[in-house]
Amino acid sequence: MFPESEDLPERKDLILTGVNAVTMDPELGDVEHATVTVTDGVIASVTADSPATAPPGATVIDGSGLLALPSFIDTHWHLWNSLLRGAVSDAPGRDYFSVKRALGPYHDLEDFYWAARFALAEAVTAGISTVHNWDHNVRSPEDADVNVRAQLDAGVRGRFSYGPRDSAPADESMDLDDLRHFAARWPADELDGLLDFGVALRGPYRTPSEICRSEWGTARELGLPITMHCDRCLREEDCRSCGLTRLAEEDLLGSDVQIVHAVHASAPDVEALAATGTRVSLSPITELRTMGFPLFSELLKAGVPVSLSTDTLAMPTAPDVFTTLRTVEAVEAARTGASTVTPRRLLQMATLDGAHDLGLGDVTGSIAPGKRADLLLVDARTSNLLPSGDPAEALVRQGRATDIVTVVVDGRVLLEGGRLTQPSARAAISGADDRRDALVARARADGAWPPKAFLPPLPLRPAAPTTIRTVHR
Repeated sequence: MFPESEDLPERKDLILTGVNAVTMDPELGDVEHATVTVTDGVIASVTADSPATAPPGATVIDGSGLLALPSFIDTHWHLWNSLLRGAVSDAPGRDYFSVKRALGPYHDLEDFYWAARFALAEAVTAGISTVHNWDHNVRSPEDADVNVRAQLDAGVRGRFSYGPRDSAPADESMDLDDLRHFAARWPADELDGLLDFGVALRGPYRTPSEICRSEWGTARELGLPITMHCDRCLREEDCRSCGLTRLAEEDLLGSDVQIVHAVHASAPDVEALAATGTRVSLSPITELRTMGFPLFSELLKAGVPVSLSTDTLAMPTAPDVFTTLRTVEAVEAARTGASTVTPRRLLQMATLDGAHDLGLGDVTGSIAPGKRADLLLVDARTSNLLPSGDPAEALVRQGRATDIVTVVVDGRVLLEGGRLTQPSARAAISGADDRRDALVARARADGAWPPKAFLPPLPLRPAAPTTIRTVHR
C-alpha cells in the first residue's frame, strides 16, 4: 500500500539569523553571524546584516550556535535494495552479492517504493538533499515509475538512472523500448523541478559489443547521461587496470559519462578519464570493504571530477557523510601522505562537486543567492564540535550525523529538531523490518532462501608503498 495522499510540507519563506554559514561559494566563503533569506524555495540573500523586520509570513529561525552549510549530494545509490540491510551479514552465503541475487527477483512494486522511501528518509536525517537513484533492477516499466514516485513523494532532489534487471544475462539487452517511452510518462510539470533521468549501463566488459553499442547509442540518442560501474576484478592480474582506455578508444567516455568506483584504474585509465572529461563517483566505505583503495589523490591530481556516494544500505552501511569524509582523509594520509584531500576539499566533493557531477551546479551545492534552498543546520554547541575552530575542519574531523538539526530541500523543511517532518517518511522507517521479513518469506517459500554463495573472495588492490615517518609529539 502506498501513501493515500501527499504529505510533503509546503515550501516556506525562511529567514535564518545569526548563523555561521559555510557557504561553499568561492566568492562568499564563510560568513559569520549571517542572515540567509529564502523566498519561494530560492535563496534570496546571504549577508552579514540582520534584517530590520521579517517579511510577512516568513518563518524566522534563530541560528545562534548553529552552522549552516549546503546539504549533501550523493551521486550513486542503489535505493531499490535498501530493505536487504540486515539480511546481508558475514555468515556463509550471506554476502551482499549473494543476497541481492537471491532476493532481487522477489521485489514487488511496494518493495521498490518503500525501499526507496526508507533510504531517502535516512538520507534526509544525514543531511543529504540530492540522490542519484542508480537502479540496476528495473524489472518492468512499473518498477521504474514507482521509483520516480518515491523520489517525488520524498521531496528529495536527484536523478533516476534506468538500468537492466538485476543479474540479467549478458546477452539480454535492457528494455530500450520502455526507456524511449519512460521520460514521456513523466513530463517536466510532474517532476516539480526536482528530478531528471539517466541510464545505468553495464558496459563492454559485462555485455557483448553489439548490446553495449546499442544501449550506449540509445542513451546518447535520447540525450540521457550515462553511468557505469567499473568495480570488480575476479582475477588478480585484472586489478592492474579498469580498461577505461578501451572505452576512450571506442568513444564511450565523455562529459556525459559517470564512472563508478574505478578503484583499479591504472595511470593510463586515469589519464583517459581526465582527457575526456569523464566524471567519477567514489563510494569510500563500500570500496574499502569489498574492492580496494579509492584513488582520491590520483584522480584529483589528474583533474578528474570526483564526487561521493553511499552505494547501498544493504552492504550494510549508513549514509553518514561526516564519517565518510574523515575516513577518506585518514586513509589518504596513510596511503599517500597527500595534502590534496583537505577537509574543505572533501566538503566541496560532498556538495558543490556532487552538484556539478549531476549537472546541477547552477541549482544547488552551495549557499548562494539564486540557488535553490538546499541546506542543513548543524548544532555547533555539541561537545564533539567544541572548543570551536575552523568549521570545515571541525565538521569533517569531529562531525556526526546526529549533530544535524534541520534539513531544508527546495525550501521545504524535511527535518526539524532532528525529527523527520513527513509522516510517510517515518512510516518508511518503522515498517522496514516487516517489509524485509515479508520479502524473505516469499523467497523462502520459493526455495530461493537462504541463498547460495556465488562469488569468490575479492582480491583487494594493494596499497601504494608508504614511507614510515617518526613523529615526535
